[in-house]
Amino acid sequence: SSGGETQQFDDPATSREVALENNTQLITLDRGTRTHRILYVSGRPNWEFKFLRRAIHGDDHVNLVGLIRVARREPKFDFRGRGSERVNPIFRGFEGIDEDAEEYDQPVLVRLNTDEFELRDGFPKSEEDLFGFDAVIVDDLESRFFTADQHELLDRFVSKRGGGFLMLGGRESFRRGGYARSPIGRMLPVYLDRVLAVVPESRFRLSLTRDGWLQPWVRLRDNERDERTRLAEMPTFHTLNRVGAIKPGAIAVATVKDNAGNAWPALVVQRYGRGRTAALTVGDLWRWRIRDSEGHKRDTQLDESDLSKAWRQTLRWLVADVPHCIDASVTPVPGVAAAAVRLSIDVKDERYRPLDNARVRLTIRPPDGAEPAQIDMEPSEDDSGRYEVVYVSREAGPWRATAQVTDPNGVALGSATMGWASDPARREFASVTPDLKLLKQLATETGGELLQADEIARFVRGLPARKAPVTEQWTWPLWHQSWVLLLAIVCLVGEWGLRRTRGLA
Repeated sequence: SSGGETQQFDDPATSREVALENNTQLITLDRGTRTHRILYVSGRPNWEFKFLRRAIHGDDHVNLVGLIRVARREPKFDFRGRGSERVNPIFRGFEGIDEDAEEYDQPVLVRLNTDEFELRDGFPKSEEDLFGFDAVIVDDLESRFFTADQHELLDRFVSKRGGGFLMLGGRESFRRGGYARSPIGRMLPVYLDRVLAVVPESRFRLSLTRDGWLQPWVRLRDNERDERTRLAEMPTFHTLNRVGAIKPGAIAVATVKDNAGNAWPALVVQRYGRGRTAALTVGDLWRWRIRDSEGHKRDTQLDESDLSKAWRQTLRWLVADVPHCIDASVTPVPGVAAAAVRLSIDVKDERYRPLDNARVRLTIRPPDGAEPAQIDMEPSEDDSGRYEVVYVSREAGPWRATAQVTDPNGVALGSATMGWASDPARREFASVTPDLKLLKQLATETGGELLQADEIARFVRGLPARKAPVTEQWTWPLWHQSWVLLLAIVCLVGEWGLRRTRGLA
């Protein structure tokens, strides 16, 4: 305001602005509709899984599936002193043991938050079963639990499929779990076969590195002062896994310091192929939640403690960029039209290989509720498995498009929804300053002239003397050209002569 007058921004009669169209902006907020599935595999029941489940309780976008071993397998040829019992000793003393109970030489696994068929045979053994998850968390589980094929399967899950992988610092994780020379150890962002020093028996205090301060998913407060206060009030931890140096390209976002002031990596992340991996070397993170007794409120559905918030942000980071079988994206097309957008659909099969022979039908709904338009998308010439179309949405408002994907046999593969906000007037008046470079280019290409404001009178006076170009369109049949008739006669005579010389009738 100036001189007690309130400047108006929405009324052309009272506003002093040149253009009012650039005062507001319509944006698109896409929270997503797909639920991210995370597989948690543990060698024994522990506190971490409890607080992980509590952290995402009530979150419709994250589904945590648990596969927890409650009893190890016994040696296959171990002496059986209980009447040659067949099932695992954990069932000893129970009557009416089901035939589906684990055998003597099989581990006993408990499946949580899944149906009666998924993971019945333990950890997935095929790409179709594992690639249905978006991330895998391994906690307190030795390397021998996985077969050689499952080790390679996890490697392809991250590098080819683009999934996330997180190893927690349990008692049998990292080096003590035998991952030093395994495909899973190759994925981790830290070296396991080159431990620099022995981790002392000490109390460890967590702190963020310079890179950690720059990562929004690592911080829990919205300003530096409160974040430093939170870190100072955190409890100390007692368990830390021995690891080596950080691999090239990896980033340590958090460290712990012992009583002597030595820093050790606590949370390290890296890109691995199309996916991402992380290593959390602290083995008793649950102490953080035990100390925060006021974080969980019984009258709320969501746990508001710092540990729960940290777990939620970590899980969301782990699955943030994981591709789906059908992915949709909207990008503006510069240089075509102010309201032109490129709609793209990436289609993959159940093994996440690009699918080039699918049929993608796009249904576009305008903001005014008019009849939706249906378009068959064409395969992209540059990217395999991508289907694209350029659409000009001239009407201002929210637009919505739904893509239905079917295979060549007409079997539905799924659908994807995307939306965008069209606001041509705002983009047109984003800058009210004349673009002299563009105007000069238009004048040159069209045979016009770029004028200054004081040259308009001279230009108007010279209009009667200017030659106005006249454009005519006319057609002339090709057969009316003499050379065409002559060419036809030459071809006819040439064919006749060729037949005569070769004795053809």
